Amino acid sequence: MSDKDTREVDKEKGLKEQDRQKKKKWWIVLVVILAVLAVAVISVYAVVKHYYSKSNYVKDSDVTVAESVETESTGLTEEETNALEAETADILDDITLPNDKNVYNILLVGVDRRDKSWNGNSDSMILVSINKDTKKIHMTSFMRDLYASIPGKGVHKLNASCAYGGGPLVVRTIEDNYKIPIDNYASVDFDAMIDIVDLVGGVTIDISDAEVEVANNYVTEMCKLREEDPAKHYISNGGEQLLDGYQAVAYARIRYVGNSDYQRTERQREVLTKIMEKAKGLSIGELNTLANRLLPMVTHNIDEGTMLTLLTEVPTFLSYENVQSRVPYDGMFSSKGEMLVPDFASTIKKLQTDIYGDSAVE
Repeated sequence: MSDKDTREVDKEKGLKEQDRQKKKKWWIVLVVILAVLAVAVISVYAVVKHYYSKSNYVKDSDVTVAESVETESTGLTEEETNALEAETADILDDITLPNDKNVYNILLVGVDRRDKSWNGNSDSMILVSINKDTKKIHMTSFMRDLYASIPGKGVHKLNASCAYGGGPLVVRTIEDNYKIPIDNYASVDFDAMIDIVDLVGGVTIDISDAEVEVANNYVTEMCKLREEDPAKHYISNGGEQLLDGYQAVAYARIRYVGNSDYQRTERQREVLTKIMEKAKGLSIGELNTLANRLLPMVTHNIDEGTMLTLLTEVPTFLSYENVQSRVPYDGMFSSKGEMLVPDFASTIKKLQTDIYGDSAVE
């Protein structure tokens, strides 16, 4: 072999060695990256696992449906009820549920009960819809006196669905009657809401003098149930001010000041929005304390995988626009007996379109 050939062979060997070294380096970099990602995933999973273990997760199948509960009168005769149920069923049979994986719906249920011996009536039902396409979060209140044909229980006010079967039956009832698919629910009672507001340091609300008078009555009631001195929590006057847990929950319960229950749903969404705003400003340590103390108060059916996904997406969701509304919509319902009966065709059309957009609704 000539010197030239030898040099060519050596050069080729050198290039192959350089290439092999480069590939080795890339493999080392790739392994390091994968190792870092694995540690990150394991760390995130461990954090989620920690918090999840503290939450009050309940399988839907473990929630029993009561045979009978004391419910509020609908104000309708049996004949009127049967006719209304048949008329409504005909309308609902022709309406399909939207199917869009980029929308996540969770129902937040505020429960009115004085003890743990029953599920309680749902005093507040707010559907939080996260639309990743439109980058909007819709908060839709469903009023307690709405018409509802509760599966297996007949026609009642919507709030009775919680008394019969807790969160799972509320979800099923709204899905059946208002044609919105609901992924999960989370529920708290008044006791828990008092503590949640206090955990975020209270919420700033502009409260009127008329609202103060009614709110203080609720403060008295709730303090007595918890053996707390109500004098420590009375609101002294109207105006914008920082409300503690007792005061904020009392404000959200006001029903007979202003536009009755319609305005109460606005107050409920306002308090919820203010809680979310306060939570955004908490430090990591404060959020950790909040999560550790808050989660045991919340009953939900969110599985661990969904919880992990939601937590990783929270920073994105915080930048979304917040939109609020309530059902029934103005001009789209009538009062029959003691119930609010929507114009179901137009109500469902608007509800689905507002949350999903025109393209996702038939």
